[in-house]
Amino acid sequence: MSDFNLHPWRERRRAQRMRHWRLASLCAFSLTLAAVWHLDRRWDDWVQQHQSQVAQRQHTLQALQTELQQVPVWQNRQSQVQQVQAAWQVWRAQQWQAWQLLQHLLSVPPRGVQIDRLVWRDQQLQVNGWTLSEGHLQAWLSRLQAGGLAARDARPKLEEPQWMQSDGLSAKRRRFSLQSSTPAPSTP
Repeated sequence: MSDFNLHPWRERRRAQRMRHWRLASLCAFSLTLAAVWHLDRRWDDWVQQHQSQVAQRQHTLQALQTELQQVPVWQNRQSQVQQVQAAWQVWRAQQWQAWQLLQHLLSVPPRGVQIDRLVWRDQQLQVNGWTLSEGHLQAWLSRLQAGGLAARDARPKLEEPQWMQSDGLSAKRRRFSLQSSTPAPSTP
């Protein structure tokens, strides 16, 4: 009697629940399979991204280790740069002093004096040239000193006068050589 069903509506409801359960199971299985496939694809991307980050960090680490080995070289270069900067400041100050000295010399016209060579090195001024007379040279030096050039020990050495002809004119000229110490002008 167990095969005999007195309530057919219960049997239909049971069959309907079985169909719903199969359909829900099939949908759940399909969704699970799609999610696993999607996560598998994403997982590969994540793993690849992680491996590229690890490779980049290893590359950076190797570069830093190489730099660390080169630290003494860079420290040596830094000390060289500091030495060059210090020398540059000294050179710049000397250049400024030379420029001021040249401006001062050009501000006083050398009447009766012809300058052939002018050298300024280490606060030492050396001037070579020709003068018409010792008076012309002394007048030019006096005007320079009056204008502010403080030349210490400015004693010119004069040679014997020589006749020179230039542009059809003849004149006696004396070769002179002048060396003097100049104090350091102010820097900018």
